[in-house]
Amino acid sequence: MNVQEHLQRARELLARGQPELAESALSDAIDASVAQEDLVLLTRARFALGELLFQQERDDEAMPYLLAVVRTERVDGSVDHEVKASARMLRQIRGIEPR
Repeated sequence: MNVQEHLQRARELLARGQPELAESALSDAIDASVAQEDLVLLTRARFALGELLFQQERDDEAMPYLLAVVRTERVDGSVDHEVKASARMLRQIRGIEPR
């Protein structure tokens, strides 16, 4: 499976109420994006996993993924949404903004 297929599978699993399997699919998406050497897809996969963990209030596990996303710089703006949303979640984890 390629990265997009793993991400789609994770969305489907979440829609069916299977977050544990979705988490596994997102981990596979991260591995696949590393293998493909695609920084944009890696950032999107990290964001998706960080967001899932954040939503489950597993903040300690979410932080490394969210931090990796906010450290990603792309001049073309292709991951701006993910970077901004990750920064907002990190502020919420740190208690700077309300959850």
